[in-house]
Amino acid sequence: MPGKVAGWVTNVVTQPRLLLAAKTAFAASVAWLLAPHLPFIDAHYSYYAPLGAVISMYPTLISSVRTGLQALFGLAVGAGLAFGVLALGGPRVVGVALVVGVGVLVSGVRFLGAGRSWVPITALFVLLIGGPQADQYSWNYLVHMIFGVLVGVVVNVLILPPLYLRRASARLDTLRDHVAGHLREIAQWVRDGTDDDHDWASGVDRLNDTARQVRDAVQEADESRRGNPRGRRAGGTIDLDYRRLRALERTLFFVRDLNEVLAETHPLDDGELPQALDSVAALVASPVQGDESPDRLAEAEESIAELQRALDRHADSPSNVANDMAVTVALGHIVDASRPFVAA
Repeated sequence: MPGKVAGWVTNVVTQPRLLLAAKTAFAASVAWLLAPHLPFIDAHYSYYAPLGAVISMYPTLISSVRTGLQALFGLAVGAGLAFGVLALGGPRVVGVALVVGVGVLVSGVRFLGAGRSWVPITALFVLLIGGPQADQYSWNYLVHMIFGVLVGVVVNVLILPPLYLRRASARLDTLRDHVAGHLREIAQWVRDGTDDDHDWASGVDRLNDTARQVRDAVQEADESRRGNPRGRRAGGTIDLDYRRLRALERTLFFVRDLNEVLAETHPLDDGELPQALDSVAALVASPVQGDESPDRLAEAEESIAELQRALDRHADSPSNVANDMAVTVALGHIVDASRPFVAA
């Protein structure tokens, strides 16, 4: 249990999260201090300004602006819904049922994005808090929220707008190492020469989950540079990250094929296959344009060629030819996926 708590704390208390928390707290405080001085609106409702700042604070500038605008649009839709129900009249309990029911239906529109959840909430606020003075309440509510969103966006722009390029590259490196490690595990299993079943499927599933998380990290890094003055020269890095991600996803596809074929055939160690698996794993684990990558590429190609020659020697065993050929082809595709990142 202490280990789980430590892991949770580590995941939450990261540098980007701490920075976001500090910026959000600062933006909410600024909005709270400045909102009472806004002209033409009632300072009594200034407590909505910090809320506007909070809902606009996201890790990247683009997501901050996009989410802020979506939230404001959702607020406007919710207020409009409340005005419609008030115009119909009737008991307050019926009005509550209508704004909540219709608001939840409207919040299913994907176009609203982050503003979807604000439709029924705002409609309830306007109906129950605004009541007979719904127009005045709505005006003050929306203006303070808009002001808070603007404060949040400005703070996000001015105070260390983050770039997540290094984090994305580091996670790509981790995925690369895990894929290479999985190939080495297969090689060792073949080398041991046992018929024991191995749950390779769950290993690949974990790799696929990691790949999805890495894709999210790369997309977040790409988003973090948009509109960010610090990200003007990051286009090349992002392009490389996307190419690496596609190559690793392609590699995972063929690793899955390897798992399925080898799990069915339970191959014994004849020397060529584990050597080929180890050589390909070493190539996959090579850093981008690493000094050692040309030698590793040559070793991987030679080991696959030797595997092919072994396949030719056993051509008189038709029952194994198809599976052996599938293994050779899969390893060749993994090498091809790694080839663009080999130093010239």
